[in-house]
Amino acid sequence: MTRFKFRVTLILVILTVLISTYLKAQNSESGILKRDHQKIALLSYEKYIDENNDAHLKEYFEFVSIPSISSMPSHKPDIERAASWIVKKLKAIGMTTAETIPTKGLPVVYGSWDKAPGKPTVLIYAHYDVQPVKEAEWDNPPFSPVIRNDRIFGRGADDDKSGVMIAIWAVEAMLSSDKSLPVNVKFVFEGEEEDGSPNFHEFLANNKELLKADFALNTDASQRSDSVPSITMSIRGYARLEFHIKTASFDAHSGNGGKLPNSAKAMAEIIASFYNKDGSVAVAGFYDNVLPLTHEEREMIKKVPYTAADDMKLFGTTAETGDTNYMPLERVWYRPTLEINGMQAGYTAVEGFSNIIPGTAMCRLSCRLVNNQTGKEIIDLIEKHINKYAPAGSTITYNRKENDSSPLKFPSDTKAYNSVVDALTQIYGRPPLQVAVGGSVGTLIDFKEQLGLYAYSLGFQLRDEKAHAANEFIRISSLRKGQLVYCYFLQHISE
Repeated sequence: MTRFKFRVTLILVILTVLISTYLKAQNSESGILKRDHQKIALLSYEKYIDENNDAHLKEYFEFVSIPSISSMPSHKPDIERAASWIVKKLKAIGMTTAETIPTKGLPVVYGSWDKAPGKPTVLIYAHYDVQPVKEAEWDNPPFSPVIRNDRIFGRGADDDKSGVMIAIWAVEAMLSSDKSLPVNVKFVFEGEEEDGSPNFHEFLANNKELLKADFALNTDASQRSDSVPSITMSIRGYARLEFHIKTASFDAHSGNGGKLPNSAKAMAEIIASFYNKDGSVAVAGFYDNVLPLTHEEREMIKKVPYTAADDMKLFGTTAETGDTNYMPLERVWYRPTLEINGMQAGYTAVEGFSNIIPGTAMCRLSCRLVNNQTGKEIIDLIEKHINKYAPAGSTITYNRKENDSSPLKFPSDTKAYNSVVDALTQIYGRPPLQVAVGGSVGTLIDFKEQLGLYAYSLGFQLRDEKAHAANEFIRISSLRKGQLVYCYFLQHISE
């Protein structure tokens, strides 16, 4: 009886091993077949993208030619024209829904494809508005795009019309090749990002059901270089302030110098008082709520190549500035800043010279915020500092800018994160670097607070492409690479 039981047990063990081996082989074969199918599909998307490159470039020139400057009311018709242009394009590629949705300010463009029941939904964010321009500083008219050295020059070509079109073209390639998508897709394209997104928070709050999704992506982002991908793990927050100094009722003759207060000099003294000799901010309490870096953040910084010489060459500077108590990437990613964005005082016309003592001056400043800081808290501290250091005879008035944004950190243990990493690795041939961003995208906070989604950054701008500056451009190779990454991501996230 004991021998019989032993034989039965042995047979069961052998059968279990054989079944397990068979199932593993089946799973392995299934996995191979799935990967082969993905490769074949990706090749078909790549073929479509390459065959339609000329047509897409023609479309892109049309889109970039629209001066959709959100911060200037005179360009509201251009914003509306750009929104209508996108809606027409979404309808042309076969989206189920394509429309503009009004806000209290400028319209949001919404599009969706919802014919994949049981599959996840991916929400893709971009913005179609652009920064103002100083046309005299451009080598070509900023809204008459040109190609030079395989680069498209034009305002918004990089930030963020590239994000809008990369995502749309990727979906177009998949719909044209497969007549369907592996997931449901929703597009939400904002028209006021470059003006601080004053109405986007309310838009999300009012449209939670419409925008319901499982995953979210943000196209308004960059890669480390043309050959090195990256994924953003944190962004800084943002706060702004404008203040005015009045020292006299009018600009006086400079012959009165020696007894009259000078608003330009008063402004210079206040601005100088903002900083300590070591480059740190001298505003009392400015750093009180800043948390130290985590071990993981310090290790992340160590893995990112950085040389001061390359950075200075990129920006055309001759020195590094900032708080010398911290390393450059630590300052840019994880420390708060106070920057002067612009000043006005006295006579500054291109021609002529006016011998005056300015009676008024204006300054605009912004702060990048980290972890525990809030915009209200920091602006309160700055106003208190200005009041303390304002020279005798100065009357200060403040114009607070609303629409502050908070800092945000992204987790690395989610399916969305892993799918972005896999897509970048597949197309670039190497895993992405984890990086932080010194800038701010207030909408990402709103996505988390209103929709419960981390919108992982998946954009293809590069640091040298002069976003917000004259002669902004995007590499044509980045447009192509971005489409392939999005195609792979949408495939991969469906599994």
